[in-house]
Amino acid sequence: MLPPWLYEQLPGLYLLLSAGLLLLTQSPLLWLAAALLFGVGALIWMMRSNYRRTDLVIFPARRWFQPEWFYEAQPFLWLALGLLLLRLPGSTALLALLPCLWGCRCLWARRRHRHHAQGLALQLRRSSGRRRGHRILR
Repeated sequence: MLPPWLYEQLPGLYLLLSAGLLLLTQSPLLWLAAALLFGVGALIWMMRSNYRRTDLVIFPARRWFQPEWFYEAQPFLWLALGLLLLRLPGSTALLALLPCLWGCRCLWARRRHRHHAQGLALQLRRSSGRRRGHRILR
């Protein structure tokens, strides 16, 4: 069994290792391994984030514009775009840095907003249920 401090950092380590493989190697086979490792790291990060989510989640009845899976994967898609731009010949580092910074900012904001106090989510669920009940009784 892994120590908790290492277990918590594994998705980030997977992402960093895949970025290093992608940027430092020239073999297409290692690029494929880096892409798979990046995908696994992103998937584990999203699964843990959804499992630990304590904020109140309200899904609209129709979600046409942006499905939930796309919303969850968006920061990782930005990071992947920035890494791919770094691999292109003649690309500037600033152009590749912008999507990477935006992806990191999205991950930071998501991590910050998904760790609310546990009592707050329960209070919101209870109060919204009471309001619905009062509307029905009137």
